[in-house]
Amino acid sequence: MGMGYAGAYADVIEDTSIKKLCKNEFEIFMGCIDSGEINLEEFARNAEFNLKDYSKDLVKAYMNLCLAFEKATGLTLGLAYHDSESEGDRYDDVDGIYWHVDGMYQLTPAGKKMKKYIKRKNFVQFG
Repeated sequence: MGMGYAGAYADVIEDTSIKKLCKNEFEIFMGCIDSGEINLEEFARNAEFNLKDYSKDLVKAYMNLCLAFEKATGLTLGLAYHDSESEGDRYDDVDGIYWHVDGMYQLTPAGKKMKKYIKRKNFVQFG
């Protein structure tokens, strides 16, 4: 199988906005990170794939933050990491640790009728 680039996007939210919406949960999560079990970058690199390797307190703090965000907004919060130098491109808008939000968009009534016929496909273009 060959290697290549694929298009990706993230709806990104800043720490300050999360803190405004979920102050206590954000501070508890960051307190767990600051306790030294793991740094935020390493957690962000692995949080979406594997939480079982971390302490129950850290996982609980992360999950509580995500749940509080969903309760406050109706949207799903996640933490991730992108290394634009080794896995992306110099034009990437995301580099390093980022919080992303899922659930921002929904199909129009016309799109709902056609969704079984239409597939969104991603690509990158060099030029």
